[in-house]
Amino acid sequence: MKAIETGAAYYAGQGPGADSQAVSLPIWLVLAGNLLMGASLWLIAAGGMAAKLILLGFWIAMLCAYARPVRITSDLLAGSLVLSGLIGVIATGNGANLEKLRLIGNLLMLPVGLLVGLVIGRDSLRVMIPVLVLYLLLSSSFQMTHEGMRLNQPFLFLGLFALCSVARWRGCRLLAAGSALAVLLSQTRIAVLAMLVNLLGMIRFSRAMTWLVGSVALAVAGWFAMSHLPRLFLTHGSGRLAFWQDFWGMWQGGPAGQRWLGFGAGSVEEILSGYQSFASFGALHNDHFRMLFESGTIGAMLWVAGWIVMLWTVRHARLAVCILLSVMLTMVTDNTLNYGHYLICCGIAAGIAAREGPHHG
Repeated sequence: MKAIETGAAYYAGQGPGADSQAVSLPIWLVLAGNLLMGASLWLIAAGGMAAKLILLGFWIAMLCAYARPVRITSDLLAGSLVLSGLIGVIATGNGANLEKLRLIGNLLMLPVGLLVGLVIGRDSLRVMIPVLVLYLLLSSSFQMTHEGMRLNQPFLFLGLFALCSVARWRGCRLLAAGSALAVLLSQTRIAVLAMLVNLLGMIRFSRAMTWLVGSVALAVAGWFAMSHLPRLFLTHGSGRLAFWQDFWGMWQGGPAGQRWLGFGAGSVEEILSGYQSFASFGALHNDHFRMLFESGTIGAMLWVAGWIVMLWTVRHARLAVCILLSVMLTMVTDNTLNYGHYLICCGIAAGIAAREGPHHG
């Protein structure tokens, strides 16, 4: 009970140092969590909602079990109201019920992960990291594309990097370096940029050794990328700009009701399915614009307000802010809302960093 009250107090912004009294999960729950997370990861390839339902259901159950003493704070109240408003706009808008449920579930991933990190703390890493490492070792492979060989699953590696950035296990820095290398080998530019933003939160710029080692490491990484990862420096947009212009024209030309309340959940994919290049492009690759298009001006304002509340909640911890900003960045050119496991990982990492305060490291 004391650990839970400490987590609640820290969420209210009462200061760092709560990690020493963080929730300690029983070993049977850690093992059960690993089994469920493993099942969720392996169901990704099957598609559908099963993988996300397991993922979200487990962590919501954990919050219900451990967060009962959490008192209502202004941050929690504001976040709940904004999220409820956005869910209400989506639920009452156009679109199939299944698409509404899918979008609502996607929206819950990051805030649920953030609460898990804030309330449960470091022990949540024991549930996520081991099974994620095992899954990536067994399922990752290089794939030939028209731009050369690329390692798959960049966002799962990016999520692992975020978790490692707040871990204190022996060898966690080595694991972080391995996941960083995997992100580089994926040659996914937005993932690499997001990783660098996350890295900015980890670095202690006041140390002279940081500048010395960092300069050498950056030079070596830059040389390696330029020599062996040419895709990272290409400037093409893979056709995204043309699609964004089309959808912007549709949104501007729509009736006032749709501009305010959106075209409905799932409307982006429904419209894109009529494009000849849909099979290769797949989605809009801009979640911020997608929220404007599907939930309208009101939904977009609530979307922005939600980000402001989350960033304000963790404002005292630079690493937590950087992790959330890295997620925002990926949403500019990718479909990050669909990557539930990545969002949960980043939410947990940001929550842990915020729980430990500005002196994490």
